Amino acid sequence: MMAMKILLAVALLCFTHIIAGFTTTKIGPRPLWRATFTDELRQNLLLNYDKFARPAQHFNVTTVQFGVAIRHIDFNELKSTLTVHAWMKLSWNDDKLKWNASDYGNLEVLHLADHEIWQPDLFVYNGAPSTAINHYGNAHALVYSNGHILLVPPVQIVVLCEMNLRYWPFDTQTCNLIFGSWTYNGLQVDLELYENKTVLDNEMLINNSEWKLLRSELQRNVKKYECCTELYPDVTVTLELARISPSYQAIIITPAFAIIFLILMSFWLPPNAGEKIILQSCTAIIITMFLLYFTQKLPAMGTHTPLVVLFFSTSLYVVCFSLMGSIAVIWISRTRHSYGLPWALKQPLIGCLGKWLFLGNYISQSKLNHRVTSEEMRDNQAADAEENNTNDDHQMIGSGSQAPMQQDWVMFAAAIDRLSFIGYSFLFAILAITYSL
Repeated sequence: MMAMKILLAVALLCFTHIIAGFTTTKIGPRPLWRATFTDELRQNLLLNYDKFARPAQHFNVTTVQFGVAIRHIDFNELKSTLTVHAWMKLSWNDDKLKWNASDYGNLEVLHLADHEIWQPDLFVYNGAPSTAINHYGNAHALVYSNGHILLVPPVQIVVLCEMNLRYWPFDTQTCNLIFGSWTYNGLQVDLELYENKTVLDNEMLINNSEWKLLRSELQRNVKKYECCTELYPDVTVTLELARISPSYQAIIITPAFAIIFLILMSFWLPPNAGEKIILQSCTAIIITMFLLYFTQKLPAMGTHTPLVVLFFSTSLYVVCFSLMGSIAVIWISRTRHSYGLPWALKQPLIGCLGKWLFLGNYISQSKLNHRVTSEEMRDNQAADAEENNTNDDHQMIGSGSQAPMQQDWVMFAAAIDRLSFIGYSFLFAILAITYSL
């Protein structure tokens, strides 16, 4: 019996020694480094940290200071969207991320990734895509020992902007970017302007080749929605942009003056010149090409039609009416009329009205033809008495009396051209004043 006890004791001792040998065996080399103060601090802060819980008591307010610095802007007129590249600046206090710096080697600042800590759920209320603030990479936040957090992520924001292209291409557009918390009301998350700055910092702005930033402001608003009794604060960023339009002056404004010049100069061509139709037809084609260019360049808008588009469309109507007038003038001047110009129309034309319309050449030509025709008629009558050839005489007399009659109608057609020039000049002046205001 005693021997059995001794054997059991020896066996238990051996088993214990074997187990102790296994527990003291080391697997792999021992690390050459030891945990730093940063490692220990991260483990102590984030071990049981819940990044989805607001870092304050439910009855306390987390105040978020909001700031932004614009880097670049880009306008998409066809989609009515504004793309803003900027650097956001957010800061708040996190009571769960505090530590005593002396316990960690006087470590005052800790760098933590944005996905490791709680962040305010800021959304762009008027954003084109239904997403929150999207930054290019995982920006790290600076966490201070007193719980203060500073996060400066680069962002790309696309917002919807109501455009007014009435004064295109000399227009200015005003767009708003509205930021606010999506789920927290003002009693939970409050927004304040960073350092109370109401003007954006644009020192790092990269200029756009088409748009110039005239004004950039920040404004804090508090709104109450019908769905809820609480107040919801937001920050509105207002951007006023002016189109850089010197290139459009050469592309659009200069051709507009050229079109006016072509239309008006067609009235100074001879009344019977067929080139009038060719010139005005080419002008109509040019205007149509510009209207097609506008359809490709500008979005289809039910309201606020650009004045320059209205000008070109009105000019197309004008050139069509002037083309019809030119056809009438050519018909009057080329048709062989069987009767003379009525005296009620001829008398003013050979008087003061003709001088004011610069018809002196046509008036002198008409008088010269009348004098030559009278002499020819007397000569023809003398020749008729001598040769007794009355049939030929009547034919010559008819042909001789037709020339001054036709010249009177040419003078009348030229007068129509001059009056049309004056009328269309006043019309274009009115259009220029109307579409430039």
